[in-house]
Amino acid sequence: MLQFSMRLDWEVGVFWGQFACQFACQFASHTELGDEISPLLKICLFFTVWLGVWVPILVPLAWRWRWSPSRPLTPSQKLILVGSLYLLFPLPLWGLTKLTGVSFWPYSLLIGPQGLSWLSLGLAMGICSVMILAVVQRMAGWVSWTLNSTVRDGLWQFLLALVLGIYIAGVEEFIFRGLVQQDLQRELSVWSAASVTSVIFALLHLVWQPRQTLPQLPGLWLMGMVLTQACLIGDGSLSLAWGLHGGWVCAMIWLDRCDANEPTGRVPPWVTGVGGHPLAGIVGLVLLAMVGGLLWLRPFWLFAVNG
Repeated sequence: MLQFSMRLDWEVGVFWGQFACQFACQFASHTELGDEISPLLKICLFFTVWLGVWVPILVPLAWRWRWSPSRPLTPSQKLILVGSLYLLFPLPLWGLTKLTGVSFWPYSLLIGPQGLSWLSLGLAMGICSVMILAVVQRMAGWVSWTLNSTVRDGLWQFLLALVLGIYIAGVEEFIFRGLVQQDLQRELSVWSAASVTSVIFALLHLVWQPRQTLPQLPGLWLMGMVLTQACLIGDGSLSLAWGLHGGWVCAMIWLDRCDANEPTGRVPPWVTGVGGHPLAGIVGLVLLAMVGGLLWLRPFWLFAVNG
């Protein structure tokens, strides 16, 4: 049975690899070196090849874990899948550059010369905003804090969450606010492109846990729009959005690992977040709206970082 499964996984991987290469080569033959293909085709090409090279990893793990909509992934299993997918994303960029002659790497320039300052500011804003949200809900009695770890363990978990947050957010911002957003802006206005990009960003999260993610779609879309606003403040640089996104991920991972944000049931789940997910609740949406409003006002300290 194991040999049959391994053979099936290999055949599936080979099929997707051949499909991805044929799909890319079909348009490479019509694209001369240095010529640009359409933005939508470029985006579809990237995601097709990226998912294609990931399938040989996904299939055996999903079979081993018996992953199904009725059997959601554990946090550790989801982290393994996310990590493997995000580690592979340079491969389609490199492969498509070789096949089509179209370079994806100029988007790396969107980090900007003052990227470290913007990144640090974004991390601070993201972490502080989530912690303020958690404290307010704790004071209102909507959530409880158990903190089942020592100070040393809590610090270690925070540092690990920080590294994961920076890495995950960096990949997602490069792809969505970088590659997808910038390509769509060639044919759409900034906010129209941002809206489409945010829809793609939200829908792709359904891959992991469809039932749990469905109530979060409005929040994920709004999150994408706020991150676009962060890019506009830095004149197109991804650094502030990267930091803000990374701070949110870091804080949420840390609170989840420490069991520090458990709903008490005093208010309906749609207030604090359906299934314990803040983006699926009114409070989370209010937080995003407040951060977006702060970025829109552009207080003096944002200009100080840019200066």
